[in-house]
Amino acid sequence: MKSKLILLAAALCASPVFAATPTTTWDANLGLWVTSIDGAGHVGSSGTITFNDWGYKGPTVTTNGVDYTVGANDFKVGAEFNPGSIGQRQHVITKLPDYLTSDPASNVVGDLGDTSVFNNANMDGAVNFYKWGYTTPADSTFNNMQIDTAGNYHIAKTDMSFRKYDSFVYRNMSDPKQSQSYDTRINFKPYTVSDAKGWCGSVLTPNPGGLAQMAGQVTFDLAMDIYFDFNLPSGDIYSSTELVRGFVMRSYGDYTVDIWNGAEQQYFQGSAVGNNTNPTSIVAGVGGTLDPEYQNDVSFLGAGVLSAGEWVSADSFNANGTKKMRTDVNATTGETTQVWDVTIVDAGTPGAVWHSNVYGGKAFILRADGMRILDYVSPTGHSDYVATIPEPETYAMMLAGVALVGFAARRRRAV
Repeated sequence: MKSKLILLAAALCASPVFAATPTTTWDANLGLWVTSIDGAGHVGSSGTITFNDWGYKGPTVTTNGVDYTVGANDFKVGAEFNPGSIGQRQHVITKLPDYLTSDPASNVVGDLGDTSVFNNANMDGAVNFYKWGYTTPADSTFNNMQIDTAGNYHIAKTDMSFRKYDSFVYRNMSDPKQSQSYDTRINFKPYTVSDAKGWCGSVLTPNPGGLAQMAGQVTFDLAMDIYFDFNLPSGDIYSSTELVRGFVMRSYGDYTVDIWNGAEQQYFQGSAVGNNTNPTSIVAGVGGTLDPEYQNDVSFLGAGVLSAGEWVSADSFNANGTKKMRTDVNATTGETTQVWDVTIVDAGTPGAVWHSNVYGGKAFILRADGMRILDYVSPTGHSDYVATIPEPETYAMMLAGVALVGFAARRRRAV
């Protein structure tokens, strides 16, 4: 309880820090996308987050006679999402890690005074948050993911639901039999506080459900409600809400997080696994090999550093000063959670209120395994770039076959 009071006091005493939102630029010497984190806006933590895009690119658009191919620093194709030209609709559901992706190991420690140490931990499908580790739960759901025929994504914030992160399954990278489940004392529930936008590469293939290289990326504002787990009958105790502006999730590429706060380093690495790709074949900087055994399996990841805080809109609060809430609904499990209906805004926005992040300066990398399910393909074509194959009337049968193949493959791998 003492720790909770200390953290809450820190939030109340913190003052706004005016720092530019981190920008991502291409470093031609490194051949990487680099996001520089400044110490002023991140409670003394500074360094870089680098991203290797494997050379993967998205759709190409022509503007004023000039072709431009979207990539890692783009989140729209042409004139942005066109709701009048939907080419396909899909959803993604997370599943428990298969521990096949060979991300570098991490040394994870217990939280809130727990002295446990988990050396050489396998972080596939997991989260690094500061020195702590969390296993991504199954059944987090990105529902009603709309993709227009140009390749633009649109996902409403109410169609995205993460489940609570409240445990870490430790598997020693060199000895998988050395495994234990750890009930974390700090738990967190992520949720989206803006609609997601981005691009998807499936519009570049004739068959959006076929065995081809497909990947994409989305960006949205993210919140995380932090809880303390003292094993009380009343359940977890709410501690704080952390806000992340412009969080990016990608289903391709490699991340390296290298953040320093004084002499303390937060260093994490991870690779995504593109749709239809064998996770055991992933090579840093290159990607992996298409494999029908993993058709419509996908993994995605994103990384960041919590800022000192964010400005939020005045209408994020009720007239009596309390937080305006909304119901987060998980389309897969039916779980409902009350979350803050907050909107992150720019400094100087009329009526804006400063919100401090208690865990400002803490770096993180989020990884998740999942399954992609196609729900709809336009009978007039899913893409502006290629003709749709197969014909629409046979498409439902093909999707059912893909689902059965995927289920059988997963059963074989589980045996």
